[in-house]
Amino acid sequence: MRVRVLMLPETSIQEIPVEPGRSLLTALQAAGISLPAICGGQGRCGKCTVRVYAGSLPVTASDRSCLSQCRLEEGYRLACAAFLTEDIGIEVFETGEQYFSAVNGFAQEHENPGVLEEALFCLEKSAQPYARRLRPDKALSYGELREASKLAEAQSRIFDNPALGRFPAGGGEVSPSANREPERCWVYREQGKILYISRKPEPVYAVAVDIGTTTLAMALLDLRTGAIAGRFSAVNRQREFGGDVISRIQRANDGDLFLLSRSIRRQIDEGIAVLCEESSTELQRVRKIAIAGNTAMLHLLLQLSCGTLGQAPFAPVTLDMVSLKYGEIFDEDLSCETLILPGISAYVGADITAGLLFTEIHTRADPVLFMDIGTNGEMALAYQGKILCTATAAGPAFEGGNIRWGTGSVPGAIARVQFRDGIFACTTIGNRPPVGICGSGVVDIVYQGLKKDFIHSSGRFNKELLPAGEIFLARTQDKRDIVFCQKDVRELQLGKSAIRSGLEALLNHAGLGYDDIKTLYLAGGFGCNLNLESGTGIGLIPEALGPKISLIGNSALGGAVNVLLNPDTEKTLYHLIGQSEEFSLAQDPYFNKHFIDNINFG
Repeated sequence: MRVRVLMLPETSIQEIPVEPGRSLLTALQAAGISLPAICGGQGRCGKCTVRVYAGSLPVTASDRSCLSQCRLEEGYRLACAAFLTEDIGIEVFETGEQYFSAVNGFAQEHENPGVLEEALFCLEKSAQPYARRLRPDKALSYGELREASKLAEAQSRIFDNPALGRFPAGGGEVSPSANREPERCWVYREQGKILYISRKPEPVYAVAVDIGTTTLAMALLDLRTGAIAGRFSAVNRQREFGGDVISRIQRANDGDLFLLSRSIRRQIDEGIAVLCEESSTELQRVRKIAIAGNTAMLHLLLQLSCGTLGQAPFAPVTLDMVSLKYGEIFDEDLSCETLILPGISAYVGADITAGLLFTEIHTRADPVLFMDIGTNGEMALAYQGKILCTATAAGPAFEGGNIRWGTGSVPGAIARVQFRDGIFACTTIGNRPPVGICGSGVVDIVYQGLKKDFIHSSGRFNKELLPAGEIFLARTQDKRDIVFCQKDVRELQLGKSAIRSGLEALLNHAGLGYDDIKTLYLAGGFGCNLNLESGTGIGLIPEALGPKISLIGNSALGGAVNVLLNPDTEKTLYHLIGQSEEFSLAQDPYFNKHFIDNINFG
């Protein structure tokens, strides 16, 4: 069977084959056509909608549960539930996720200095090998030799060379003179290792990468000055394979590991190219890369088996730092060193290690908390010279997943909600026409609903005030009503309870209370966009900790930056990991009891 795909609004056309027994969604994904599938293609989220304009697809139970009768009659179907019986033509709609607003900033207490040593090398005639002149005490690596060869190339264009003729640096034919001032090149080293050689002083770059479950964030660094030269962020395209870690692990184990790996590798390639283009620099001036991410995301990047990540005892292939050459897994022609940062456990990964490094939590004398609220809820408690870590499956509700009208932080996403003048007044990202609700908007809606008695503390809708069983928020440009329903409240309740109960269990295990905590570092995109009044109002964050919150942004990216700008941080990372102890919530009776208690609001 074949499907003819019309991409809208660009109106580009692509024709792809669909193997028998394969869903339309998986065929589109294999062809590189992105469709969100937050539920992992289980027919529950309704995000992978397409419209059939030629041929037909039968209506499935999943279609009926997610789409209105009017939409079904217009030809709309869920791609994950569609199996072809004939050749068809479909329309695939732009979701806006390519404009996803991810947090790629971080609250640095002090500026990082540059890390490079700059030296001049005089190009003088000598029979001694360039490698020996550059570093007489040690043999050079192949990468360093490629840089050293630039000296030979430069010198061959300055002095007489029968093969090349005379090509002085300034142009014109001249002969070398004994009185001529030697030509010079700039040599940039890090701890004695040669990173880059240039005919003139110029920036040398590194790239920090944070692979989040929902977002990809990157920063371009000038290694000479320590300054951030550029930033890049986007939605993680693996989101089309599932909105959370578990669904992606399942897809990888079901045979899609290569597709998941290819997706993020290509996106990192593209991100580096964009950073270089926007900063008007050549790709070859990128000499170092550091990558953070949770354990599953890094396994998918490296195309490592996830077979034991999703089942007890949750054994990863590795948690150690991995050092490789960029070209070993990526397509761009870069030979620079690439570091994959180490993690603590299967569910407390390198993104948290990097975040803890960034906050210097291991150096704090008073008890402090670290929380990264997103699709996964990771948290750490530093006290008495040790770090207690845990993670809880918060689900994708905080990032718009599993919400009927949920979306990521894209232009037009409802991000702020206030109840005034008898209506739920909405503010969208970029003040664009509304397209859906992102995580901060979901929290605002529930908080306002609780305040105005539209929602009971149990999470049930007040049927007297909401006879339709839903809250109307706004209308899209194509005249569809954006509403918030009872199921959406339940999704938020589960995520809220997981975070709150995990935090309380962590403190209980350490024998501490809220008053003992000096600072709560709140990391991640959701934390930065959260209305703290709403967050404490629904019970996500304890009121006692509200005044102690320090919003630090993308701490995983900040930690990766610190690794690139401080060669000694590898020792610090492993010291930090040595101080860390994982605390399992699944086996904790306190967590299980309080999870039920914390389902309610208030």
